[in-house]
Amino acid sequence: MADSESVAKILVVDDNSDNVELARAVVEAAGYAAVTASDGVEALERVRESLPDLILLDVMMPRLDGLGVLQALRENPATAQIPVIMLTAKAEVSDRVAGLQLGADDYLPKPFSTDELVARIQTLLRRSEKLRYLNPLMGVLGDWFSARGVERLSRELEVAREIQMSLLPKVPPPVHGVELGAVLYSSETVSGDFYDFLTMPDGTLGISVGDVSGKGIPAALLMIMVRTLFRVTAADGESPGKVLSRINRYLSRDIPPTMFVTMFFCVLGPGRQLIYGDAGHVKPVLLRPGQPPRPLEAEGMMLGILDDPEFDEGTIQLDPGDLLALYTDGVVESVGPDGRMLGIEGLGALLEANRDKPPQVMAEVIAGEIRKSPGPLRDDLTLLILRA
Repeated sequence: MADSESVAKILVVDDNSDNVELARAVVEAAGYAAVTASDGVEALERVRESLPDLILLDVMMPRLDGLGVLQALRENPATAQIPVIMLTAKAEVSDRVAGLQLGADDYLPKPFSTDELVARIQTLLRRSEKLRYLNPLMGVLGDWFSARGVERLSRELEVAREIQMSLLPKVPPPVHGVELGAVLYSSETVSGDFYDFLTMPDGTLGISVGDVSGKGIPAALLMIMVRTLFRVTAADGESPGKVLSRINRYLSRDIPPTMFVTMFFCVLGPGRQLIYGDAGHVKPVLLRPGQPPRPLEAEGMMLGILDDPEFDEGTIQLDPGDLLALYTDGVVESVGPDGRMLGIEGLGALLEANRDKPPQVMAEVIAGEIRKSPGPLRDDLTLLILRA
């Protein structure tokens, strides 16, 4: 027999002790654990003590009948998905309809065939096997875990996605002799990636790209926080390393210890000069005509991990014809139809193949190639391209 923790527990509810013992014997002979209750009130107490995997529920009982128990179960998100087989000596259609309308999963008149009862139990347990492990989650979700709640949650996620997309800045026109393009695609409804453009007090252009650990709603909430911190902090006009250091001080104090943020921040100035800092982000790729792609190196810890890490800075002069790609790991870690990751070399090849296109078109074409891979995106995908 399997480990006792893996044996399904069945609650037998009936005010007739002979019926209880018969159902218990059938349940235990089939290899399940049995718990009993003699009326509806006691049944709900047993459920509160420990959630069963299935309930055999008599209809006619004192204090609280089976229909009352069923209604109470279905109104509680923590118990709403427990399979229930109604057992009754009455076989009127009205009783069956009432039970089914309240959410009964099956209906079996007494006296019942033991083989038929076991077959129906097995069928319902197979159907609800996944939901057995979701009961704790249902309790946390509360009223969200209902058809109306899920519909509302879906609508609100779509609104959240629209808000996120509206926060993405417009790609600026050519500045300091450099053209720009940018795209972001989320692997889920909301994204943990972001990019931003910010005109600095001295007329230089601040450019950032970031990636929050994890996915979904927690990452999206943190992403908005980080973007706001970036805008407030970078607006003072400090160097990239100092900006990253200040953002880190806020994050290391406020975010959960299991989360972190990677970020690359650079400032584009006159003469196509680029000063940059890196907080544990994937290295940007510089592609010069006739040369292999090379990453921009700068050391820096991920944001939110340590209280006061150091962030190095680097400087590079972009020459006419240079391409610089800033991106998140969803780009280089994407897997093509051949099962191989794109990597820096693959990204360099895509950049070279599309060199003559405007940066915005180039970013869209490269992202389109990545999204052609079978199946949904494995990670959020953000790509910024600078062309001197």
